[in-house]
Amino acid sequence: MTTQHRVRGSTWRVILRWIPALLLIGATIALYASGLATDISFDNIQANEVRLRAEVAAAPIVALTVFVGLYAVATAAFVPVGLVLMLAGGFLFGPLVGTGATIVGSTLGAIIAYVAARFAAGDRIRAMLNRSRWRGLMAGFEQAPFRYLLTLRLVPLSPFGLVNVAAGCARAPFKPYVAATAVGAIPYSFIYSYLGAGLGQAFLGDPTPDASILLRPQVAWPLLALALVSLVSGRLKRREQTL
Repeated sequence: MTTQHRVRGSTWRVILRWIPALLLIGATIALYASGLATDISFDNIQANEVRLRAEVAAAPIVALTVFVGLYAVATAAFVPVGLVLMLAGGFLFGPLVGTGATIVGSTLGAIIAYVAARFAAGDRIRAMLNRSRWRGLMAGFEQAPFRYLLTLRLVPLSPFGLVNVAAGCARAPFKPYVAATAVGAIPYSFIYSYLGAGLGQAFLGDPTPDASILLRPQVAWPLLALALVSLVSGRLKRREQTL
């Protein structure tokens, strides 16, 4: 094989390696350019509640598929609408179906981002991350991937998208990565879906409720559960840091 052929082969390998990342960047641009990324808000969902519920009732499987797909793409593309979509899942589909849909959507989105980062990141990028302030994160993926990832998934306000990319760059084992992501999504998906369903019930009785809505059981119980999960996950993070 000539030097020219080797150079061409190397160039094509680099291009192919970056295709998943480029497709993901394209999806991000499309979501913002279409206005969909900024239109996804709980206020808009509430304002269009009647139409959305009618569409879900008319074609529940299609609506659920679209919801899961949108959740996955938004998660992978770093569009910060996960909280809104978790609430919307319970609001539109009910707490149990909403929980399942958000777990599947967030896990698929995390897999897409992981694959894109893993293909794009070469040895040079991984070596650079290992020498940066990310080296602790990279070491955690190597030493105890499932436990470490599960802790990161449960910690409140953890940078979900950055963890996906870092895990891909570090080449964290795929099965523990998927398992920890799916298990870690359960508590928050469950709580926010129930909260969304509770808010939906409250809005049916009063479209413009006051602060007393927080005292209603269907809203107060999910908020209490959220506080407890945040407390427990905070303790888990501190324990992980001392190990």
